[in-house]
Amino acid sequence: MDYVLGLSNVRQYDIVNRVIDKKNIGIKLKEFRKEKNITQEELANILNTTHSTISAYESGKTTILTAFAYEICKRYNISMDYLCGRTR
Repeated sequence: MDYVLGLSNVRQYDIVNRVIDKKNIGIKLKEFRKEKNITQEELANILNTTHSTISAYESGKTTILTAFAYEICKRYNISMDYLCGRTR
């Protein structure tokens, strides 16, 4: 995924049929946000959305939009694989 988004120059072929784990992504998103001392409201403003949307992502109720995940990764220089819980 990082290669496709231009975040890595390493092309890896992995099983694409994995189910996206909304809970795990939510946990990683919250962990990242807390590490950066960003509130849900601040992150919502950065992504031009609402804090309730961020809350839904973090609780695993909704899968994060690819555009939002991409913006977070580019802005804060983190791996999409990390955000999706595929790497540490």
